[in-house]
Amino acid sequence: YGLRLLSDTHNVGLRALIRAAGLDRKPLTAGRVGYILAPRLNAVGRLDRALRGVELLMTDSEADANRLARDFEELNARRQEIDRRTLDEARRMVERLDLDATYGLVLAGEGWHAGVIGIVASRLVEEFGRPTILIALDGDEGKGSGRSISPFDLHAGIGECRDLLIRYGGHRAAAGVTIARDQVPAFAERFNAVARRLLSADDLVPEVRADLELPFDAATEDLEALLRHLEPFGAGNPAPVLVSRGVTLAGPPRTVGKDGLRLLLKSGGHSLTAIGWGMGPRRDELDVARPVDVAFRLDRDEWNGESRLQARLADFRG
Repeated sequence: YGLRLLSDTHNVGLRALIRAAGLDRKPLTAGRVGYILAPRLNAVGRLDRALRGVELLMTDSEADANRLARDFEELNARRQEIDRRTLDEARRMVERLDLDATYGLVLAGEGWHAGVIGIVASRLVEEFGRPTILIALDGDEGKGSGRSISPFDLHAGIGECRDLLIRYGGHRAAAGVTIARDQVPAFAERFNAVARRLLSADDLVPEVRADLELPFDAATEDLEALLRHLEPFGAGNPAPVLVSRGVTLAGPPRTVGKDGLRLLLKSGGHSLTAIGWGMGPRRDELDVARPVDVAFRLDRDEWNGESRLQARLADFRG
């Protein structure tokens, strides 16, 4: 009901934001709010002043609303580029580590933006399955943001290193730290030791929880429409994850963007494009001569005014 009201909102700022994001006259799903609209407001607080977001939502001026919405588009594009650069640099740092001996990641970078390192930490947790803290160094101090895996209480783990920090705060799943630059190596060493004591090797294996196994040719428009009745999806109501085994690759895997993976999947007469953001580095795991098992969510690819069914990959096994 709330999503329907949002689609018909008379709020001048929200209407401008919806237009600028290319969603005018389109139904606002939970996914469109979560992945398209919300990041634009979020980027303002990360890269500029959060009060500008309040200005957008409170203005009665069409001109001001349109100007602010355009600014937010630019800020979000900047935020995405900063995310990509920071993620690439952080990945290279992880590749130099002995992951068998590293249960807790602490990475520090000069020039990293403190407003986006939490987003990058989340991506690294998804990829490497370890509690991760990124620290943006600036002068004699660094500000860090961390994300965790479900078996590890991040706030408590950081608390065991409190004597090395200027301050810290947060909760089980996410936390922030302020630290003197010269204490970063000691903090990284102790945080890893805490994680090694509290976690087992099995805890570090990224987990995908599947809701339903089905033949791939059952992943249809009708099923996607049915699953949409379960929205809105979010932390308390995650989108269903479907699993299909022995699916054929109808063509070679393709890299899209900086690190995305695009597959054309086929079963019988049914084919469907699948997209896996952040999975580009795993392209070599796939071979068109071998069937693949896929875990995915059904959603829609919105492009050039058209809407197509697609599979958003959660994981795959070649």
